[in-house]
Amino acid sequence: MRRILLGGIILFASLTVSAQEISQVSIERINVFDPTVPGEDWWPFQTANRIHIPTRKHIIEHDNLLPVGSLFDPLKAIETERNLRSLGFLRHASVRPLLLKDGTTDLQIRTQDAWTLLPQLSLGTEGGDDFLVYGISESNLLGLGKSISIFHSQVGGEIRNDLRYTDPRLLGSWNELTTQFADTNRGSEAGVRILKPFFSLTETQAWDFSWASINQEESLYQNADEISKFNERFSSVRSRFGLRVGRWGDTTHRINFGTLYTNADFGETRDTRAGTLPKDRRLSGPIVGYSWIQPRYRGEQNIDGMQRTEDYNLGNEFSLETGPMLESWGSDQNRWILSTSMRQGASVGKGRFALGEIGLEGRMLGGNVENGLFFANLNFFWKTGLPFDQTWVAHFEFNTTRLLDGERQIVLGGDTGLRGYKNNAFTGERSFLFNLENRFFWNKEIYHLLYMGGVVFFDSGVVSSAGGGLNNRVKSDVGAGLRFSTSRSSSGGVVRFDIAYALNDGPGSGRWVATIRGGHAFSLFGSSNRRARRNPDSNIAENDPSVRLRRR
Repeated sequence: MRRILLGGIILFASLTVSAQEISQVSIERINVFDPTVPGEDWWPFQTANRIHIPTRKHIIEHDNLLPVGSLFDPLKAIETERNLRSLGFLRHASVRPLLLKDGTTDLQIRTQDAWTLLPQLSLGTEGGDDFLVYGISESNLLGLGKSISIFHSQVGGEIRNDLRYTDPRLLGSWNELTTQFADTNRGSEAGVRILKPFFSLTETQAWDFSWASINQEESLYQNADEISKFNERFSSVRSRFGLRVGRWGDTTHRINFGTLYTNADFGETRDTRAGTLPKDRRLSGPIVGYSWIQPRYRGEQNIDGMQRTEDYNLGNEFSLETGPMLESWGSDQNRWILSTSMRQGASVGKGRFALGEIGLEGRMLGGNVENGLFFANLNFFWKTGLPFDQTWVAHFEFNTTRLLDGERQIVLGGDTGLRGYKNNAFTGERSFLFNLENRFFWNKEIYHLLYMGGVVFFDSGVVSSAGGGLNNRVKSDVGAGLRFSTSRSSSGGVVRFDIAYALNDGPGSGRWVATIRGGHAFSLFGSSNRRARRNPDSNIAENDPSVRLRRR
């Protein structure tokens, strides 16, 4: 009730001051612990405040889309909040207008820092694979918003050393720089990405450039076992330039054009199974794209995180990118590539909403489809406070493929949505996955450091080969678990402790599987197609170390 009342006050204030000139901008920066809050003035917390360098004022000012002299716009206020939250080092960010007696507006920006110096030591298990991760990261270096991290991880038999640096506001601009180097027992990775995003719906231009060189060993799986291994040497250069072409109604339309170059060479190892070595590929050519976005943003808490505002767009989003890969540009054969998707949300009442997505991607070669993938995802969320705060989450996903590249697979298992089974347990060409969770939350902050919750869940899914049915090999599990989230982090992400029981036979002798790891068991927009959709250079754009370091 308090959140509804607060939202009404904010909406009324926004409508009242809409189109009023902003005469001043007030910025209130709160450290990690707020001494005005009872219990947070304890000396250990104040010592932490002295160690932590607060975010510099000019960093907050930079992301404000409503400077002095501009007219107040409620949408730009929301976009400013979203930009600040997306920086990754702020626990809270709010933008509120205050109408002054002279008819002008005082824009009040209030932020609270997250704790960003994070030594990490993680031990866990998921789907029968143990993992170890240790290292250190700082995501707000000297209060300037820059991020640097170094990690070592061991996942099953894979070892990785990862060094990464990110500057989200390069030289005080909207440009973002990411550099990464990783050395693994399967090869090495190096990459650079620099981009200027569309930081608001009114921004007219954006661009993106990336380079990557990756040498790695890839694996194919069947019944949770590695059945083949081979080397892959991958390199890519991608460029894209985008333009805002107009706004019709409340929908913003954009076009983009650029170039794509990828080269993948595969080599045998002593563990390469006959007939499984993928064919070498080289793609090079121009690309064009078109997209639109209808803003229907909704801020929610206790969905994927705990006690953090998460932004979901319930409006329509569409994207299309296509282009010829030409021998005259260096491709090994003339092809045509295509990638398109659409997302749509819907509000179905207080605390209830849905998010759906469909998409298609692949290539055409001589009239035939290769590496084709159709995917669909549907998610329902139902929040209730009886008898305590709960969020029911229902997730459906379907994938079907045609002539996937030899290194790609549709996979279901412990790390892709079926918690009662081993990782990489089931592989094929088509999949269906259903997850139902009741996430419940104890909203009391424990020692001003931790939130706690729990979950009960049911998972069910099936993978089939081409032409096979989806109804006779369904695998299901049930289980329960605990959730923990550090209250001083920026994301509110969870660490989960799950116990699942498989209702059907699967690889391995036991039916009980324990999981200890960060993040949820399934992705809202695709779990079983993860190995089918990802490119080797996708790690360059992945900011979440829990995903990057444990990617299989």
